[in-house]
Amino acid sequence: MKCVVCSKKSSANNTLGLPSCKEHLNLPIEPPKCPECETPMELRHRKNGAFWGCPSFPNCFGSRNLVKPMEEMDIL
Repeated sequence: MKCVVCSKKSSANNTLGLPSCKEHLNLPIEPPKCPECETPMELRHRKNGAFWGCPSFPNCFGSRNLVKPMEEMDIL
């Protein structure tokens, strides 16, 4: 299987129970708050990997990077 963050070969499941490489084993367990509406975010998947997405989508487009959710912010 491939790491959900970087698509490298996974070595084990990370703290969220998803396949992960050694570099991404310790991911935050608590979901961050949406940068747009402050709602607790949900774990989402896309072909390039996983990310935190707002549960209010498509009304809210807030998203955060899975690896460093409080430092990096992606807007779809």
